[in-house]
Amino acid sequence: MSVKQTIQRPDAVFWDWDGTLVDSYGFLNDAHSHTLVALGLKPFKDGEYKQYFGKPRETLYPAIYKDKCEEAKQIFGKYVVENSHKIPIIADGKIVLDYFYAQNIPMGIVSNKKADLIALEVAHLGWQKCFKTIVGAGDAEADKPSPTPLLLALGRLGIDPKTSNIWYIGDTENDLACAQSAGCKSLFLTGHDDTQVLLQKYAPIITFESYSQLKEILVAI
Repeated sequence: MSVKQTIQRPDAVFWDWDGTLVDSYGFLNDAHSHTLVALGLKPFKDGEYKQYFGKPRETLYPAIYKDKCEEAKQIFGKYVVENSHKIPIIADGKIVLDYFYAQNIPMGIVSNKKADLIALEVAHLGWQKCFKTIVGAGDAEADKPSPTPLLLALGRLGIDPKTSNIWYIGDTENDLACAQSAGCKSLFLTGHDDTQVLLQKYAPIITFESYSQLKEILVAI
């Protein structure tokens, strides 16, 4: 856990979804393996999906499914809709959501997953009140690491990042790059092999290993 500078209360907070608020690696690995098998292809071996986790859909699907992208999207989407109730949450993430909500700080989700699929998972968890907007894959001109999804979310809430203190919380380089390019501050949930490289490159204002750690920082602001 580290804090890079004096922390001021944010005007709004935006979140990545997969790997940040929901522990979706295993779920997505199973969903894509199911899709591969349905298309007559071999499922992922242990750890094989890691290289694709968090990637934009426009690069992920061609890399995995080649010329069967559109069919794969339909099969994958159906699997997620039917199994979204199985997705586990990241430990203690809800306590930080509740903290921001109690402080009347607007929140939204900016993800490389389709917004309708995220909405299903949000509804299953009963978190609808927490988020004023969800921007997902294909909603903006480009997906993360482009800043355009985050800028779209800001625009929906009428927020100018040049005059506001905006936080974006994520767990991958895509999230850090998106926040930096959008002119927002990043908070980084660590756990990746290249963490030190990412910290030097993007300098998130808070680096934390768990949401209980982040809550300790927040209550001290």
